[in-house]
Amino acid sequence: MDKKEDKLNKITILGSGTSTGIPIIGCQCEVCLSKNEKNRRFRTSIYLETKRDLTLLVDCTPDLRSQALANDIRKIDGVIITHDHADHANGIDDLRAFTFAMDHDLPVYMEEKISKSLTKRFDYILDRENVFKDRPILGGGIAHLKKHLVKLNEENKIANDLFYFFNLPHGHTKTLGFIHESFAYIIDCNAIPKSVIEQLKSREIDLLILDCVNAKKHNTHLTVETAFKYIREIKPKRCGLIHMGHDLDHKWLENLCKESFDFPVFPTFDGQILEY
Repeated sequence: MDKKEDKLNKITILGSGTSTGIPIIGCQCEVCLSKNEKNRRFRTSIYLETKRDLTLLVDCTPDLRSQALANDIRKIDGVIITHDHADHANGIDDLRAFTFAMDHDLPVYMEEKISKSLTKRFDYILDRENVFKDRPILGGGIAHLKKHLVKLNEENKIANDLFYFFNLPHGHTKTLGFIHESFAYIIDCNAIPKSVIEQLKSREIDLLILDCVNAKKHNTHLTVETAFKYIREIKPKRCGLIHMGHDLDHKWLENLCKESFDFPVFPTFDGQILEY
């Protein structure tokens, strides 16, 4: 039997927290002061290692350097950026550490509008040919990245793996979600379009990682109530909650999930490893 058939895809949760990270600077709430390490959350990001030996970073948070060091990440073959909000993109400069020893540009996969937004904000990285056309690059080096625009609602080939990308509503912008084999990644959204739900249901998802920011109402994110509603509708075999704020204590949410579902639903935590 082919060894790749025995191998599983592996996800490392690099960060499970909302845009502030947890603890929040200066906050004296119970979760921010908690001694439970699972309540300490970097900004949301994952590291995906496929069974075909492709390694992808999903989002480059302001915590990227610390996340990479904490999880001994030494190489990445590419980056998926879900959207242009600071907590998911402002670590882009730290990608340079991965490109120092590379003999080619690091591929970055994103949707066209996000590419335009980030190119404007980080022109010295993403438009370096124009920025430095009349002057040399000085200083500590620049991440050498190559932009790749993904196609929505169809399969995209990255190396030898297929990814199905789709958009999700997120305030004034849209977030890129994706499906890889039996895994789906849905973050930073206030709803899941019916077309996406149907796509997920047709694929019989083994592992869903899903946005869940707090236990109250929220304009741009799923909450405990809305996340639970979508979990019941999509019916994955397992679901991990992510992008959690400081009103969600890990143990409290873990117990609530166990009480609410008869299959594995759980809050993710930094450093957690999941396979599918």
